[in-house]
Amino acid sequence: MTGKKISPKNFADDTFSVLSDPLMQKVYTAYDNVSASMREYLNGDGFLEYKSILMGPVTDPGIRGSKQVTVDYYGYEYKMMSSAILYKQLLTAARKKAGGEGKIYFFADNIRLEPTETANTDRHLAEFIQVDIELADTDHHGAMSVAEGLLTHVCRSMKRHEKELSEIWDAFSEESGARGLEKRTEIRVPKTPFKRYTHKEAVDELLSYIDSNPETLKEMEQRFGFKPKELNHKTEIHWEYEWLLSRINKDPFFVYDYPKGSRGFYDREYDDKKGVLMDFDMLFPGGYGEAASGAAREYEHSRIIARMKETGEKLDKYRWYLEFLKSHGIKTAGFGIGLERTVRYICGLPSIYMALPCPRIPGLLSP
Repeated sequence: MTGKKISPKNFADDTFSVLSDPLMQKVYTAYDNVSASMREYLNGDGFLEYKSILMGPVTDPGIRGSKQVTVDYYGYEYKMMSSAILYKQLLTAARKKAGGEGKIYFFADNIRLEPTETANTDRHLAEFIQVDIELADTDHHGAMSVAEGLLTHVCRSMKRHEKELSEIWDAFSEESGARGLEKRTEIRVPKTPFKRYTHKEAVDELLSYIDSNPETLKEMEQRFGFKPKELNHKTEIHWEYEWLLSRINKDPFFVYDYPKGSRGFYDREYDDKKGVLMDFDMLFPGGYGEAASGAAREYEHSRIIARMKETGEKLDKYRWYLEFLKSHGIKTAGFGIGLERTVRYICGLPSIYMALPCPRIPGLLSP
């Protein structure tokens, strides 16, 4: 590395020096290569890329504590996309009706004003790209198969660039290790299918590990700057525990069947397992945490109205979405995978902000 140590302050105060650092240019090249390999896989599997939606009357309400950005659109209140998940259902159904395979994706720009404490997670940004994918006539298991195929292809493709990547790994090895990440020495191409935990199994695994290693909770508190939240079978697995679960797994894996209430109204509930959602997360190994999140979608008009009422949504705001489902809703499933998170994993970066030339770090002003 030719310049001084890269830090959030460098990005805010000396942007050009960071951007022109040869090592950071290698990171940005890796970003481009990861993007290209994702498109290669999806296009080869019959997916059609659409331009992403930047704003609309509503956006994804299930964003786990972050705030949405509101703009005045010719006198109407619009939202900047925190996730274009509702539009994915629309475009997939339209593609299917028009005679296509019903397989779509876009590189979606998202804005989420995350709580400032997430600046310490090393995997949250206020502005980021999510590669959004949706396909018709399948469930969450079908979507998981696409997700593991996509990540496997990216790893196989990026293995060709190990020589260039090794310079990045070596430069950040000490800092990555200090952040609780496995040090990178190679690109491991994972075998499919990936290991799959139910939410209950994942929580049980964590509770068992902590019971055998009680010092882990103190380590987590020191590492991330706050006391870990409660871990139980009825709620979301908080990101600090995702880090731990990721840390103790050596290959990418899934957690699925989350409890109802932990995700948005658009994730479908099982017909025969009340209170359990047909959704999933895909996690990187080595401490890098969540890579992707997805689900089978609610598409029946009456069921989604009931779910929206349960979560307190104002139905009038979703008029276009509800009218679409009533007349044209079909069975779909999909997921969104973080592009910057994937680049961070491939490059072994201590923090996600290093994947972008002008990152939006929660709470930090920058160019």
